[in-house]
Amino acid sequence: MEKEKANIGFKAGAVWKKLCETGYITIPELALKLNLGVEETTLAVGWLAREDKVYLERKNGLLQIRIQ
Repeated sequence: MEKEKANIGFKAGAVWKKLCETGYITIPELALKLNLGVEETTLAVGWLAREDKVYLERKNGLLQIRIQ
């Protein structure tokens, strides 16, 4: 469990850095840019959301993320 937790935290760091560059982006677009699976990206975004570091908004039916 701890290994998985560390991997998600590491990926959350990569997501954070990419969000600093992109502004609003969808999870599938973010996953492509990071060369991660959508599930891994979603878990990393959840990690950041739990820490109140990202803002999630639905636009045109798509969930978009940006830095808080």
